[in-house]
Amino acid sequence: MRNSAQYEPMKPTQSAYRTRKHRNLANAVFGVCATLLLLQVIPGVAKASIVVEEETKCPVGGEKFKYMAYASYSTFGAYPDGMPFGSAQFPIALPQCPKNGLVMYREFKADEVTKLSTYIEGPEYQALRAAGETPYYLAYRTAKMLGDPEPHWLLLPASWQAKNADPAGPLAQRYNEEYVDAVRSLTADAQNFESIAARFRAANALRELGRFTEAEEMRAAIIIAPDAGGSDADAAENREGWAKLVTSLKAPIQRNDTIRAPIDMESERDAAQRCLSKEIAEKFKLPAQPPLTNFEISFCAKPEMEASIAEMKQQIKERDE
Repeated sequence: MRNSAQYEPMKPTQSAYRTRKHRNLANAVFGVCATLLLLQVIPGVAKASIVVEEETKCPVGGEKFKYMAYASYSTFGAYPDGMPFGSAQFPIALPQCPKNGLVMYREFKADEVTKLSTYIEGPEYQALRAAGETPYYLAYRTAKMLGDPEPHWLLLPASWQAKNADPAGPLAQRYNEEYVDAVRSLTADAQNFESIAARFRAANALRELGRFTEAEEMRAAIIIAPDAGGSDADAAENREGWAKLVTSLKAPIQRNDTIRAPIDMESERDAAQRCLSKEIAEKFKLPAQPPLTNFEISFCAKPEMEASIAEMKQQIKERDE
């Protein structure tokens, strides 16, 4: 459970999407779910969020405005691209000044406000707004203008926003491409989980783009040092989790799979939900889910999935009662 009455500035080692000290980061990411709408009907999964109204002041122009913020929410997994799923809507919306469109992704220093004013009110930024770029992409471009370190961590949730609206749309494709280019410009560090995470996300973005040869080259080149993250128990757990995650991406690349959440990268529980997605949607009058692919059909028919599917059917039955 996360508690935060204010929005948090994006930081290299702490953000809404990369946990403090990376506790269980890779293991949490490994349990991906292809059908988020189904979470609301499965007992024991969805947890409540608390949303509060906050008031803030735009650093450029001084406009005061209100926005809705999460005081608390729960997460219980993530897509291979890093977007969590849970009781909140992800990515978490950032405050955005209504008039000039400045996205307040962090607190700004006094000497930055002049630069911001010139940029935000200038033709380049306003053209980006008019073109329909997502708020996180606007934040990314602002961060680059200000010279922020590691602005690619804002570009990643920009891709989530685009994919949430249209997974295969031109905006999602372009953001993925820009993210790959940004990560390729960075020096790989086998001892740093953030570097490992960034390169894994880039390999996954290449897979989603259908650039499978490049995706496998980047995936196979990811090295996790024996002492990555340090010597404590959390670091050891993360090394194991990231190694598992990197390995798991190989099969979807090999079969030329561009789906956002490959079923064989999901936990057994989430995979069972996907196997039963049509039945669940019909039973609980949810929006129709994408039909199972041939690979998903064969995966759901595996003997090792029988117990998980039976358990999920029982949970659905109990919910119905």
